Amino acid sequence: MKRAKIKSIDDRTEEYLPGPKEEVIKYSKEKIDLINQLVKINVSKITAENLIKNNDQELIKKWIEAINYTNADDKAAYLVKAIRENWQFPEEYLRERKEEEQKEENEKVEYIKIKMQEEENKKRQEEIKKIEQIYHSLNPSQQEEIRIETEKRLPEFWKEKIIKEKVNPYLWMNLSG
Repeated sequence: MKRAKIKSIDDRTEEYLPGPKEEVIKYSKEKIDLINQLVKINVSKITAENLIKNNDQELIKKWIEAINYTNADDKAAYLVKAIRENWQFPEEYLRERKEEEQKEENEKVEYIKIKMQEEENKKRQEEIKKIEQIYHSLNPSQQEEIRIETEKRLPEFWKEKIIKEKVNPYLWMNLSG
């Protein structure tokens, strides 16, 4: 009986004297990626995890990019100290970021211009179709009247072009205007 009690107590020692519990920390995919990037730069995993816990992720991402713009011998130590002490980014890195942002902004503006031009061209084509429909719905005498009036209003350059091409002057007026 004594042995049974001792044995049962021995089997339950974890219940009476629990060992140190390991802290289970779950990181998001983004945090794990940042930790791995820091480890690639030779920051220890523990230090990388501490940086992730205690600092803004955007700041860390920027420093991972900016570290290549320094002439530090030990990039890992430089990076850790820069993040912990909130150092200013290297000038060359800031200049390049500004140029990239300006380039992106210019591309957006150019894209908007192209889209607006396409929209304007589309509207113009629709107007031309409507005008053509109206023109073709008229009887031949009305069409002739419009042709004569249009020729009178056209600049000399267009009149010469029409004579050479023998094209409907009314349509030339719409395309040039």
